[in-house]
Amino acid sequence: MKSQEKNKQLYIDNEAVSALSFLQEGLLSPVKKLMNKKETEQVVKTGMYQNVSYPCPFLLSPSGRRNEEVLKNVQKNEQIDLVCERKIVGSIQVDEVFPIDIEERLSQIGAILEEKDYIARRIGKYALSGKVEIENQINNLKQLVNDKKEKLKAKRITGVIFNANPIHRVHEKILREEFNDSDMIVIFLLRYHREDFLSFEIRQKSLDLVLNKFLSKERICVVPLDVTYLFAGPNKMILYALIAKNFGCTKILLGQKTRGLSVYYNHRTRHSVFDSLKGIDIEVKILDEYAYCTKCRCLLNAKSCPHGQHHHIIYYAESLLQFFKMGIIPPTILVRKEVSALILKELFPERLEEMKQIYYGALPSDGVFSENVQEDFYTKLIDLYQIRN
Repeated sequence: MKSQEKNKQLYIDNEAVSALSFLQEGLLSPVKKLMNKKETEQVVKTGMYQNVSYPCPFLLSPSGRRNEEVLKNVQKNEQIDLVCERKIVGSIQVDEVFPIDIEERLSQIGAILEEKDYIARRIGKYALSGKVEIENQINNLKQLVNDKKEKLKAKRITGVIFNANPIHRVHEKILREEFNDSDMIVIFLLRYHREDFLSFEIRQKSLDLVLNKFLSKERICVVPLDVTYLFAGPNKMILYALIAKNFGCTKILLGQKTRGLSVYYNHRTRHSVFDSLKGIDIEVKILDEYAYCTKCRCLLNAKSCPHGQHHHIIYYAESLLQFFKMGIIPPTILVRKEVSALILKELFPERLEEMKQIYYGALPSDGVFSENVQEDFYTKLIDLYQIRN
C-alpha cells in the first residue's frame, strides 16, 4: 500500500484489520463505511441501520496514546495511514472524529465478563468515520464461493458456522443431512486471534481430511472467518447472519447451544435472538442436540430418542478436547480415528522415537516401512482396541 511521507498514522492490530476487511468487501452490508456520530446514536437508540437489524455501531476507535494524539489533531478530508505490525495495510480519508464513552461502547459490543478487560484495552476515547481502503484476501474467498455456486448452479446455499474444535461425528451428520435440503454448503471455519488449544491450522487440516475422504467435497466451500471483538455476546449471531447472506447464502445453520443464541422455550415453542431480526433476508435453522444412544446404537436427535440421558453419549467439545490434552486417542464413535491420529501427531511430535519401538515391535505390519509412523500408530492402535478375544 503506497503512502505519502507526510501522512499521519494510526496503529491497529489484526483484529481491526479483519473487521475493516469485512466492511470494505461488503460483508456487513448495509453498513459500507465507518459510522459517524449521528449514525452511531441512531443505531444505539433503535438497533437498526437502514431498516436492517444491527447489533451495535461499527466504529474504529483504536486505543493508545499515539493514536489519541493523532485523532485529536486530524482534519476533515485528511488521509491517515493504517499501520499493523509495522506495515502500512491501508488508509482512511477522515470525515469526522468524535469522542466515545468506553463503558457504553463495551455495553454496545455485548462484552461478557471474561472478554471485557481484553476488549476494553482495544478501545480508545475517540472514533473516526470516513472512507477506508484496506489490504485483504476476502474478495478471493467471495470469488471462490461464487465460482462454485455458478459451477453447481446452486440456488439453495446453506452457511454453517463451525469451530470444528475438534471435528466430530455430529458435524459429519449435520453436513450429510443438510445435503438433502441444499445445493451447496459454505462452512465458515472460525479463526481466533487468541488461539485455542487446537490451532486453526490443525482444525483446518482435520476438516479437510473429513471433507476429502468422507463427504461430497465438490458441494462444499470452506471459508476462514476471523473472529474479532465485534463477535461478542448475542451480537455475533446477527453478524453471522449478515456475513452468510452477503456471501450468497440463503440459509444459516446454528446449534441450539451456540453461545449468544439465547435459546429459550415458551409453551413448547423455541425462541432465540433471531425472533427480533428485521431486514436480513436469510432463513435461520436452529439444530437440536444430537447424541449417540447406546440402546438405539446410532447417532440421533436427542429429542427423538425414547431412552433416558443415561444412555446418551454427548458430544461436548470440551470433553473431546480433554482426550487430546491427555494424549489419548478418543473412541471412534466420537471422532474418526484418522482425525484423532492427525491431531495427536501435530500435538505430540516428540513421541516419534518411542512409538517406533511399539509400531515395529508389536503392531501388525505389512512389512513395508511407513512414512507416517505416528498417524499409522494411532489408527492401528484403535483397530487393536476393537478386536475381541
